[in-house]
Amino acid sequence: MYMSRERRQYLLRLLEQRGTIRTSALARELGVTDETIRTDLVALQARGLLQRIHGGARYTMPTAPASTDNPRLDAQLANLVAAHIRPGTVIYADAAPFARVLATQLQEIPCTFITAAPRLVSALAPAAIPHNVICTGGMLDKQAGMFTHQNPSELLEKLNLDIALLCPPALTPEQANYKTPTQAAWANAATQTAKQTLVVTPAAALGTTAPHPIQLRNYHLFTEDNLPPDFAHITTETVPYISEATLANFDF
Repeated sequence: MYMSRERRQYLLRLLEQRGTIRTSALARELGVTDETIRTDLVALQARGLLQRIHGGARYTMPTAPASTDNPRLDAQLANLVAAHIRPGTVIYADAAPFARVLATQLQEIPCTFITAAPRLVSALAPAAIPHNVICTGGMLDKQAGMFTHQNPSELLEKLNLDIALLCPPALTPEQANYKTPTQAAWANAATQTAKQTLVVTPAAALGTTAPHPIQLRNYHLFTEDNLPPDFAHITTETVPYISEATLANFDF
């Protein structure tokens, strides 16, 4: 007999493998009542680990950590980026939590994610998530949280990269700026080989720098609508800017 914790872990494993589960079938399999399974599903849904449907449950990706400390902003920016992606698109994704948020938005648009970030590989690993995942492999740079590679440009070129999705912590009109050389090397390789470069960053990062810059040529910027004047010539899509003071006083 399963204890409740073990039973719920089992339900989650089944959801990752199958995508959906049925209450009545699980009750018979585990030798418990339908009501017991429904109670488990309610508890797991409250933690954001599944979505209840009539007669059972559907897998849902765990809530991704916000890359901007602002889940509202991440979700709005991901919605803009998703409009540029079609089924089968091959995307290099930076080692940023934003890629997980975007993958959630793209659950109805299966595509291929290429990444050097082990955490993103793990986040997209469940069978119920529709995307293909290619891990670059190599030696792990623990400071960067990414794998290193002798020739990242050559590797990405062989993979027919469509989109370089960059989420730099600092951005000037001509440069994406990273904190480690490994992050910068992958971003540079992606921009050199991809058909299109999409850059996603909050307004607070605009006009700032970091130790390891890469040159940007043509790119499409997704950010908030309080752009500094020197970004006026960049092709941009924006979401409304809401200051921290406004958020603090907003009645949620």
